[in-house]
Amino acid sequence: YDLACIQEPFLNVIGLANTSNLRRYWDVIYLTNHHSNPERSQTILLVNKKLSKNNWHIISLDTPNITAIKIHGDFGKVHIYNIY
Repeated sequence: YDLACIQEPFLNVIGLANTSNLRRYWDVIYLTNHHSNPERSQTILLVNKKLSKNNWHIISLDTPNITAIKIHGDFGKVHIYNIY
């Protein structure tokens, strides 16, 4: 798979979902305000590291329950939202 939308993710004691196996294959996308208020995060997106970072960007949203990215390529643009 190239994308995974996770709701109610397990976060470690410092508020990250960064087990070694997860970070090895996936870029973890947190809410825009996650690092200033990690206990509010209800969603994360996982983007496979095989996808070029030149072809996707985080959509910044000021909400505790939505993560989003924009993917672009020869096919055009696609917005992906993970809404809790």
